[in-house]
Amino acid sequence: MSTLSEELLALAPAGVAATPDLRNELRFTAAASALHGFVAALRDKSFEMLVYVTAVDNYLDEPRFEVVYGLRSLARNVDARIHVPVPGEEPSVPTVTDLYPAANWMEREVWDMFGVRFEGHPNLERILMWEGFQGHPLRKDYPLLGNTPGTPGHLGKGGKA
Repeated sequence: MSTLSEELLALAPAGVAATPDLRNELRFTAAASALHGFVAALRDKSFEMLVYVTAVDNYLDEPRFEVVYGLRSLARNVDARIHVPVPGEEPSVPTVTDLYPAANWMEREVWDMFGVRFEGHPNLERILMWEGFQGHPLRKDYPLLGNTPGTPGHLGKGGKA
């Protein structure tokens, strides 16, 4: 663990742990309850850019989901990645749109594709799929054929459109 990683970890609320750094990238695991405070501390320590918010579906494992945040410090020329484990039943994490306005669309995409809810988000609605679409297509248990109500070409019970 680098000295910068240790410095940032000292600012972190309870529930944040550092994992080994990799290729000039700081890596942390944070509980959902500690996420907002930790991201705010990183932003105040010159991590001025939110690069991405994405998720991973660890189907059949618990916690099922992992929301991943990528932050960049241009001044320090270093990246930080934060992994937030989220249980499969009612997955949710707090929003960071008040800290990084760019998170708005990224969190909406994660909600649309994985079904992870971002508590406090100002406008959490579908962004890639149409309203009325049922399910979240990047979940590993989503039907491969897409033969679900609300999809184009849905074949009803009898196989007829």
